[in-house]
Amino acid sequence: MGKRKIFAGAALSLGAFLILGAGVANAAQGDCAQPLSNGAKPTASDCLFLLKAAVGGQDCDPSCICDADGSGRTTATDALLCLKFAVGGDQELACDCGENINCTSSEFFALAGSDLDSGWNGIGHNNDIIEGASITFRTLRRCDGGTGDVCEVDADCPGQDCEPTCNCGDDPECEIIGPTHQKRCVTTLTECDSSADCPAGVSCSNTFGPPLPLSSGGTPVCIISIFDGDLTGTANSATGEGVAKVNLRSRVFLGIDIAQPCPRCGPPSSNPEVGDMFTCEGGQTPGAACTVEAVSPDFGGTSHTCAPELGGAVTGQGIAIRFSEVTTGTAEKQATLPCASFLHRNNPANGGATCLDNGASCSSNDDCLRCDNDLSVCTSNGDCGGGTCGAAPDQPVSCGFYCHCGFCDDDPDLPCFETSDCDEGQVCVVGTGNDGPDLPQQQPNECSADAEYICGKDFDESCPNNIIGRCSEESFRLCSSDNSCQIAGAGTCVFDFTPCFENKMSRTGAPSPLGNYCFSDPGNTEQCTNNDDCAGDDFCVENSSRPTTVALFCVPATSSGTVNNAGGITGPGAIQFNSFVQVCSCGDGEIGCDETCDDSNRESGDGCDENCQTE
Repeated sequence: MGKRKIFAGAALSLGAFLILGAGVANAAQGDCAQPLSNGAKPTASDCLFLLKAAVGGQDCDPSCICDADGSGRTTATDALLCLKFAVGGDQELACDCGENINCTSSEFFALAGSDLDSGWNGIGHNNDIIEGASITFRTLRRCDGGTGDVCEVDADCPGQDCEPTCNCGDDPECEIIGPTHQKRCVTTLTECDSSADCPAGVSCSNTFGPPLPLSSGGTPVCIISIFDGDLTGTANSATGEGVAKVNLRSRVFLGIDIAQPCPRCGPPSSNPEVGDMFTCEGGQTPGAACTVEAVSPDFGGTSHTCAPELGGAVTGQGIAIRFSEVTTGTAEKQATLPCASFLHRNNPANGGATCLDNGASCSSNDDCLRCDNDLSVCTSNGDCGGGTCGAAPDQPVSCGFYCHCGFCDDDPDLPCFETSDCDEGQVCVVGTGNDGPDLPQQQPNECSADAEYICGKDFDESCPNNIIGRCSEESFRLCSSDNSCQIAGAGTCVFDFTPCFENKMSRTGAPSPLGNYCFSDPGNTEQCTNNDDCAGDDFCVENSSRPTTVALFCVPATSSGTVNNAGGITGPGAIQFNSFVQVCSCGDGEIGCDETCDDSNRESGDGCDENCQTE
């Protein structure tokens, strides 16, 4: 399989996200109108080459090098312009190469080291996201006649042109829209173009990658996430900064086994890689041929072909997962809601609140000022021996307990951190459900029972006394001794402080300007010049980016008490993607990202439209 074609073949997982990169693409030979020469000006041979290309007798690589007038296609006019310039005319050449790369679509890949933390009890923290999964999106286009209406092709803009919102060069600020990859029937996960291609009553939707296997607290689940509306956002090709918004529906299924939550396409022992062929193990189509679309380090290959049994669903149409901000910057949320557990009702909203460390009465966090270096009581910075005197959430001692997640007007489809996450007129409130998705968050974290168990007291996002054990070779297995791991052939029992979410949740990403980067090495985020700069079989890819993207979100409960208890949901979640983004250019003659054709031009009406979609 060619290296470029890798990017057209993969498909993505939960979580994962989505920033368009930026950069510069250079012509393969010489300069504009110089497909053959490298001199100061085109030669007659170059111009003859352009004329042959105009009538289909030659292929330009890249195609833009033959587009001397910048029209988006190669015609006899380009050859004539080339010839006039070559003999000293005052004509200007306008190939859309170099500074402006025609960044029409992109594909996002999750890499190794991507991390998912979910739930208040800490058991569902530090989960690996499936590697190699991808989603595609496009540069948003608008009519250029002053209205700014969103469009896809020129025909959507009578009397105007449908123009991209950036060119990833001198106009680097892009609007993005997605997803644009192949849709799936939400039950069978088979490819579809519309709901008419699916079983009766089943919708045809974009999935957020193949099934995601997870095991927490001895409870395995298999998750299929479906886009619930458009992915929208902005990205700057010069700085690599980006932010997006997207809503999902996550359908949760009871897993097959703790070591195999989802039907799999290739066991871990076979070291499956994206593109490998296996047969489905378990699920709706056991024994069916499958192609690995993503890989879980713990659970092996996963594929849309290997869909979970429908009878195991515990979420109906899926719980609502709202990513209000996926960013290469910093995402922060502060807990402001009362908790539901009787033992954690100490909160100003319920009356009788006290500072968590000493039981002193308080009405707000400002009544519990503490030094950020040793958490001693203070009234000013002078009391802190070089530290800062402040209130929660800048230090972990708060006035009573606070939980993160509620629901806008108690609507289970609208999970929220705060009222600003809700539509105008709605309020973010504690859930009232008993066994449904609006089950209220019970407590802030597993270590918040009293003054000795304040999350973040000694180390960030960890309990000071609560301990959790995990098997060294299968971290999804909880343990209390080496023996429990050895019985399962999972190594030894490793103990650590229980992870937790503090009053202020925070995650920080990293932007990555578009350039040339190695595709798969998660530890190498520096630009490359050739394949020698990449480790092993990895390779250097032009017009790519290596951002880290982050998001905070709330996870509503399922209809299964076992799943809710094991996952600590309703509760907050945080995700961090180590990612690779490939930027593709419609009209360059190579099919990539979401393109279904590329005939080396950006013209509709010839079987391949201006977005490189088959007509």
